[in-house]
Amino acid sequence: MSGTNIASLPRSRFSPAIPPLVAVVACVIWAGTARTVSGIIGPAPPFVLPVFVIVMVTLAVAGAATPLPLISGAVPVRRERQAMLVAVAASVPFVAALLINPGGWPGGSAPLLADSVPVFGWLFDGIMNALPLTAGTPAYNLLFSAFGIFGFYLECVLAATILYAALRLIAAPAPGSRKEGHAEEEG
Repeated sequence: MSGTNIASLPRSRFSPAIPPLVAVVACVIWAGTARTVSGIIGPAPPFVLPVFVIVMVTLAVAGAATPLPLISGAVPVRRERQAMLVAVAASVPFVAALLINPGGWPGGSAPLLADSVPVFGWLFDGIMNALPLTAGTPAYNLLFSAFGIFGFYLECVLAATILYAALRLIAAPAPGSRKEGHAEEEG
């Protein structure tokens, strides 16, 4: 595809606000799903797993897209897309931490957000302890779930920010990357 130009999408002044808003909508969807199934005894309904997967993928992509303006214009568009894919892949350990924790095992310790959200969990655990909620109540469980997925989003943003900052420091602008529309030749 030599000679083909790749142009980025047009950006408005509201573009940086879109990924966090998408993350908030995904968190609300998961909170609504968790609230719906919190009173159900027994296995969760079949629609919960697909909703959870969609929410986690949405949060990982939104987390990778939130700090994207850090490298906008500093690297070619194709490199921006590759960096975003790497940032989404960097969120996989956070998904594992979110899903595999001792609080979910029978006979395990009381759940802590620090177990499932390793980077920001300590902060959310402090907030949960300061609130006058009793563990096991629907309000506590809803807030625990909301902090868990919001913490996951923040971890994705942090990982992407570190990746993009490193890329910006080591990337040398390619010829033609500063042109109107950030056009780049594929080669």
